[in-house]
Amino acid sequence: MEKILVVDDDQSIRNTLSNYLKRQGFEIFSSENGKLALEIVKKKSPDLIITDVRMPEMDGIDLLKNVKEIDNHIQVIIISAFDDM
Repeated sequence: MEKILVVDDDQSIRNTLSNYLKRQGFEIFSSENGKLALEIVKKKSPDLIITDVRMPEMDGIDLLKNVKEIDNHIQVIIISAFDDM
């Protein structure tokens, strides 16, 4: 079973995405910020991370950089509700 880590500071987005992916058969972990997500990456080694770009503690871009230093094979999808990037 593939493992996916969902990272977003908005709990409703985290829950909606996590619930959908669980129904598709994935093992899901979630975190409200990049700093806590890194701890999950170290312990659970997910196959994919779906992360918001703007979050407190550590944003999605810094999370991506740190994840690639830990394991370059983990895929990362960065999402945002904002269109002014």
